[in-house]
Amino acid sequence: MANPVVGWFAAFIGAIGFGSFAVPIKGEAANSVDIDPLVMQSYKSLVCFLTSWLVILLGQEVTFTPWGIVSGLFWVPGGTFNIFAIRNAGLAISQGVVAATIVLVSFIWGNLIFGEPVKSEVIACESVLIMMVGLFGMSYYSTPESEGTAEFIKVNIEEDAEDVTRKKIDSPINKDDDSNEDTRMKLPLQSTPAKRPPSLQSWQKMSKTTLEPLEIEEKGEVKSSSSRSIIILGKRYSRRNVGLLSAVMCGIWSGSCLVPMHYSKGNTNGLGFVISFSCGALLVTAILWIIRFSCQLFQSGSSKQAYESLPGFHFRVMWLPGAMAGSLWSFGNVGNIVAVQHLGQGAGTSAAQAALFIAGLWGIFYFKEVKKPSVIGKWFISASMTIIGIVLLGHESSPTSIGR
Repeated sequence: MANPVVGWFAAFIGAIGFGSFAVPIKGEAANSVDIDPLVMQSYKSLVCFLTSWLVILLGQEVTFTPWGIVSGLFWVPGGTFNIFAIRNAGLAISQGVVAATIVLVSFIWGNLIFGEPVKSEVIACESVLIMMVGLFGMSYYSTPESEGTAEFIKVNIEEDAEDVTRKKIDSPINKDDDSNEDTRMKLPLQSTPAKRPPSLQSWQKMSKTTLEPLEIEEKGEVKSSSSRSIIILGKRYSRRNVGLLSAVMCGIWSGSCLVPMHYSKGNTNGLGFVISFSCGALLVTAILWIIRFSCQLFQSGSSKQAYESLPGFHFRVMWLPGAMAGSLWSFGNVGNIVAVQHLGQGAGTSAAQAALFIAGLWGIFYFKEVKKPSVIGKWFISASMTIIGIVLLGHESSPTSIGR
């Protein structure tokens, strides 16, 4: 029997867990070893599996359904995308994009595919519009000021300096033929030393104010502009843009991860779905490692080289952050599953995405992703609009218990 009070309380629990699990992923330990997204996802999947058995203490009997494996097929890739997004686009904006995308996908599944009733289609559409405006504001106000302009100037300064040096080397004066030797003999003597072309350092000094946004510091570490880009198929892209795309992919996959529970009958839904979900997640994670090893083996032709090319788990450094991230996510996942059971796919998953506000607080006040008070204020206004859109969208989805 669906109970809206239980559903909304569970959604609140889910929001806390989902909004906080990313903190260890972006912490100093993960940065010190540059943790691979699949490695971090493996920690999450393992801890999710271990903690899932705690539902027995709540009186839940051990049940299993193959639909849990299907859920794992959605969650594990989505979780890996999310880790990449957090580490490259930032915590506040990435979780905002993930949350809004999950809401849209869940609304499509719940209301358009499963036929969960909507009180007002007009208000539902308006909710989506409000949410997308808030999302745009969060994206805009979480961008480092003048980042794009500074990067463009930095690249052009480097190119100009190289061009000046190249012209100096290729000039007739520096060529070793006879005519150039005559030219050098006919040049008037200079009482002052010849001017050298400006070096890259001098250009940087002259443009120091413009280049400062590129000097991104984390806990005293200064990163160069090359660390802010990533090469994909021979082309260089901004890490932040790729991270945002990864956040969208996470939202699409994760927004569908509890859809299989809709087809799970009897006592295998709700808390009874938790163990099946965790088993599926662990199995899919293992399959991804096999696929990754196979790709490396195909490229290198050597099983030893393929194994050595796999990323390390850095257990001594990452066991605690990995356990914390996995535990917090499992905490949120249980809340999300119960919320979907009592509120439906559209409302339950949407309500749990209030986690973006929690994640935003971590990103702004702990990781200092946004520093100017005026910009922080605008980000909060945008985040509030997004949450209002999520709440309205969830409210328009009437609580159901179909198939659950």
